[in-house]
Amino acid sequence: MENKNKRKFDIKTYAVLHFILLLYSFVGVFMKKAFEQPMFSFYFLLFAGLAVLFLGIYALLWQQVLKKLPLTVAFTNKAICIAWGMLWGALVFGDAITWYKIVGSLVVFAGVVMVVSNNE
Repeated sequence: MENKNKRKFDIKTYAVLHFILLLYSFVGVFMKKAFEQPMFSFYFLLFAGLAVLFLGIYALLWQQVLKKLPLTVAFTNKAICIAWGMLWGALVFGDAITWYKIVGSLVVFAGVVMVVSNNE
């Protein structure tokens, strides 16, 4: 029996989804960089402005992806931002990626999957 609520999606949709999640993951980097600067300095405004710009692009593209993917699928994939955040923290700020962070990320991801799959 075919479900009328199911939407068609393909690998291109997933590629766009993960591209916008990558953009979204930069927002935290920009905000952290902004708050390392003196308040209202050029670089503070630049990084804060980039964060707002990326959030705007993300919001517009997120709505387009939701036209092709169910919210539960898109939201589950959003958990990848935890991994991106750890990577940017290590590359940009020199943060250590520890086993505790990896296990914590996996617990969060598992929790998101359980909550979302329970509602299907």
